[in-house]
Amino acid sequence: MSLVGYTNSGKSTTLNALTGADAPAEDKLFSTLDTRTRTLTLENGLKVLVSDTVGFIKKLPAHLVASFHATLEETRRARLLLHVVDASHPAHERQMEAVREVLAEIGCGDGRVLAVFNKMDVVSDFEAAQLRERHPDACFISALTGEGMDELRRRIRELLLEEAVEMTVRIPFSRGRLLAEVLDSGFTVGVRYGSEHAEADLVIPEEELGKILKRGAAEVESVE
Repeated sequence: MSLVGYTNSGKSTTLNALTGADAPAEDKLFSTLDTRTRTLTLENGLKVLVSDTVGFIKKLPAHLVASFHATLEETRRARLLLHVVDASHPAHERQMEAVREVLAEIGCGDGRVLAVFNKMDVVSDFEAAQLRERHPDACFISALTGEGMDELRRRIRELLLEEAVEMTVRIPFSRGRLLAEVLDSGFTVGVRYGSEHAEADLVIPEEELGKILKRGAAEVESVE
């Protein structure tokens, strides 16, 4: 999962609030120039890697796109994008459009995106009501005060597991590292131990299931 947004929208502060990280959060252009990845632990132990990215600007110059290739590559690979918006900025709608243009330019225009309106603590009640009416599927938070963060975590888990499958896999004890990672991932809803293997009942995105199967797990049967 990656955080994207116009520069100074509060992406690094949102990363800190979500994960308990200490990524620098400065009020200046391009304060995040590299990719910072932290682990977010959601309800039931589901673990998600979250990457912060460079702040976008309108008509991001081609040479900057090239310079930020590594951080933008993280965005292309992400299963979910959190589009962090400075709700208090008078031109936030134009900034959102600029971000969408850059996402399309780097090949992320069709990805799954959740709009996250940040800095709601400095938005008037009237403005907040208008925002909620215009963007009913968005999340509304203050990364600084913690407002709305629980709802944001719930929505993230819901979206990541939206296309999840139920599956039982068998993992031999000889694949101890894989077994430990699966049991600690938050995808496991039940486990049984045999003499030479463990069987784990999973609720897991198909992409993640494929990775587990390639590393030595074997499909047993769907969870009823």
